[in-house]
Amino acid sequence: MLVVLIRSILLYIVVLVSLRVMGKGEIAEMNSFDLVITLLIAEVAAVPMENNNIPLINGVAAVTGLVVMQIVISYLALKSRTVRVLLSGKPSILIEKGTINYKELQRERVTIDELLEQLRVQGYFKISDVQYAILETDGNLSVLATPTYKNPPGSEFKHLPLSLIIDGQVIKHNINLIDKDNKWLLEVLKSNHIKRIKDVLLCVIDENDKIYIQEKKN
Repeated sequence: MLVVLIRSILLYIVVLVSLRVMGKGEIAEMNSFDLVITLLIAEVAAVPMENNNIPLINGVAAVTGLVVMQIVISYLALKSRTVRVLLSGKPSILIEKGTINYKELQRERVTIDELLEQLRVQGYFKISDVQYAILETDGNLSVLATPTYKNPPGSEFKHLPLSLIIDGQVIKHNINLIDKDNKWLLEVLKSNHIKRIKDVLLCVIDENDKIYIQEKKN
């Protein structure tokens, strides 16, 4: 029991020192490469902690090797943009000038629902209020509002902005919330020269019943 306790404390110190050596930036950014290294360090440290038959020095050597590799690659990334792009990728513009970039969403495997959720988290309930939305390499979403964007406190709205069509599928629950039906929705699409629901990437009704529609082809 005492041996296990001592080994655990020593490995904890080794891992803690390793993370400090890697630098604060690695923990803060946590791109895919950093995440892999962190998971591997946790794994190789856990093995000798659980198995007393494995020499403690083996775990220390493995952690040290991973930290050295991380430092070397981080240095190369610092000196070379090509290495940075290979390891972390490039930011993706998901919304450009108020229009959703559907191809980028597909490439990054981000759904419309996920995009709308992240916008709401940052206080943007309408696509028309967003000039640019950029998916950063660490997975965060950076949003630049339109010059006319305003969010006056205390304003009373009819309802929350609601998605009526997402990626060609009707959200029946939201249509019911505004006391409308599919016939009304088809008329709205027809008035915007859209014949089929499946051609719509996103259809949203805002808090003042204004309709926003974007087709997939755009």
